[in-house]
Amino acid sequence: MINLPPETRLRVGGITDMSTVDWYGNVSLIVFCAGCNYRCPYCQNSGLIPLDAGREIDLSLLEERIEANRVINDAIVFTGGEPVLQPDAIIEAAKLARSHGLRVMLDTNGSVKENIDRILRSDAIDRVALDVKAPLNPGDYGRVTGRPDLGEASVEAVEHCLNLSGELGIEMEVRTTVAPGVSDDPAFIRSIAESIRGRSDVLYLQQFDNLGEVLSQTLKQEKPPTREAMMSLAREALKTGLRNVFIKTRSHGLERMG
Repeated sequence: MINLPPETRLRVGGITDMSTVDWYGNVSLIVFCAGCNYRCPYCQNSGLIPLDAGREIDLSLLEERIEANRVINDAIVFTGGEPVLQPDAIIEAAKLARSHGLRVMLDTNGSVKENIDRILRSDAIDRVALDVKAPLNPGDYGRVTGRPDLGEASVEAVEHCLNLSGELGIEMEVRTTVAPGVSDDPAFIRSIAESIRGRSDVLYLQQFDNLGEVLSQTLKQEKPPTREAMMSLAREALKTGLRNVFIKTRSHGLERMG
């Protein structure tokens, strides 16, 4: 146990006690942080977007959940919403998890450069799952995230996250959601793959799913891309020289394409 600052509180939308699909190869406790600065149309957790969503908890409550499930879990994942909007709480929560022998993964959109820098340099993060939303240019990034005003800053922050993770020796995986009419163009995926080559251990292409609290009601009426379409996009990524490319679909789960 570590001494927690009494004022440290984490805003969460929920906690899942066990997952085997959020960090492959690990059994993880999942913490859904509340609040997000993006408005991605395909977001399935749109209820967590408002900055006042969820509730604030003392980290002592998180510690209770960690201890209650310590027999089955070997890791913890902070996801969202967007966890890096709460850098102090994430750093303390990650250190808390580490003190209980858990590995720590940060699932982030990487959009706030200063906060990413502080969190990664805290020496409390083992792996980053970086949601790369679009090719690394301000126009595409602003369009896909629904925040054109953050396009330039987002690209700079994502680049920093990729580079800093490598500099610090933190494991890096990149995830991109493939949504119809938004992020399903072959050139779009190829550009992302080219930009992360040499800076990420793996690329996961995730199939958009119209279940859940999808932000765009128009997109919610669309069918998810087919497995065949996902495989075709994975092949485009492989053409860039990436070696570890996976697709994730509802019908077949996680499949390695190369």
